[in-house]
Parts: sequence; C-alpha cells; structure tokens
Amino acid sequence: MRRSTSGNTGYWLGGTLLLIAAWQILSMLLGQQRMVFPGPFMTFRYVIYLLGREYTYRCIFQTLLKMIGGFLLSCILALFLGLLSGNYPFLEKLLRPSVITIRAIPTASLVYLFIVLAGFRMAPMLLVVMISFPIIYEGVCGGIRNVPIEMINAAKVDGSSFLRANLKVRLPLAMPYIVVALTTSFSLCFKIEIMAEVMTGSSNAGLGSAILGARSADPTDMVPIFAYSFIAVMIMLLIDFLAELVKNKLRSSL
Repeated sequence: MRRSTSGNTGYWLGGTLLLIAAWQILSMLLGQQRMVFPGPFMTFRYVIYLLGREYTYRCIFQTLLKMIGGFLLSCILALFLGLLSGNYPFLEKLLRPSVITIRAIPTASLVYLFIVLAGFRMAPMLLVVMISFPIIYEGVCGGIRNVPIEMINAAKVDGSSFLRANLKVRLPLAMPYIVVALTTSFSLCFKIEIMAEVMTGSSNAGLGSAILGARSADPTDMVPIFAYSFIAVMIMLLIDFLAELVKNKLRSSL
C-alpha cells in the first residue's frame, strides 16, 4: 500500500512538472507578451499577489456560496424525483424526455433565459441547478433500480413502509451510484458557476466577476485572468481530492 501511494505521488509530481514545462514552452513559442500567453512564473507571481488581497478571498467565498446553494437545491430535487422514479418505472419513463432535454439545452441559452427570468444575481445559481440536476437524478434513479430484488422482497416481507424501505434499504445500497453522481456534478458546478458569472457580467464578488473585471480594466493584460483561473483550478483540484477521499472511504465501508 505504501509503495502504491508513493508511486501515485511520484506520477502526480511528474505530471505537474511536465504540465508546467509545456506551459512555459508554449508561452515562449507564442510570445510571453501579456496579451498573448503569460508563462507560469509570471502567473505564479501574480497569484501570490492576489492571495495577499482580501478581495480574492471574498470572491472565492461568494462563488462557493452561490455554487453550493444551487447544488443543494439540485440535490433535494434530484433526490426526491430520483427516489420516486427508481421505485416507479413508469415515472422514470415519463420524466426521461424532460431530463434528456435539460441535458441537451446549450448552457449559453440557459444563462440568457435565467437572466431574463430571475435577473443577473440569481442566473448563475439557477444554471448550477439545471446542469447538476440530470447527473444527480440519474445517479439516484439508477442506484435505486440496481438494488437487488431480494433486498426489496425482504423489506416487503418485514412489512416496511415505502419511506422506511427506501431510507433503510434502497438508499444505503444505492449510495455508491449516488456518491459518484454527487462528486462528478460538484466539480462541474464550480466551473459552471464561474462561467455563468462571466457571462452574466454580474457585479457581485465572485471569481467569474473578478475575471471579467480584470478583462474590462485592461484587455491587453492576460496575467490577472490566468492568475484567477489558476486559483480556480487549484480549488477544483482540492474538491476532486476530497471527493476521491469520500469515495474511497465509502468503498472501504461497504
């Protein structure tokens, strides 16, 4: 186990160094002018500057707050409908066209629709709900449908109610499917939230708003945009790392 862990760490370090080297080479080939493609060291210096500003942490907090709010709303809706669809196949078939349509609608179209319906402030959070809902819904519904029939029959024999059978039997057994859907959608939601903030032109604090502000302040200076993007990537990597810990803990407990 130790060798495997150290080996994975080595691959991570090697891959990171390779990425930085490719970034630097690409920057040199394109020209390291700020308006073209700033290199990693120029970007890292600006990241350090941003991490010393209170505004940066306010932007991170606001983006995470709005993203988590939309994600929780999506979880509640997807859990409720997924639980019903997993138990009643006719309902799953009835909702399938709607779910497929939600997944197929272009993200940009949804942004502009939500701007009209709910305004600039609410549009990013509603977009997070719409993007993450199909993923979580299908994870819940698929997990419920894959519960062994023997377990379901045993719950019926015991005289368990619908709610008790689902809370005590179906949901725990479906948890691997649900966790995968949750972790997948959570990482995606963070990226969607930032993109929506940029597209809506929101004046509220947020990483997307900060990127848009830096672009508006000086369109020829790409360093702040790269730096804010780098911070967003680091947060996403941290989210993915925590998600992997949760999934591994779940696998070990099953």
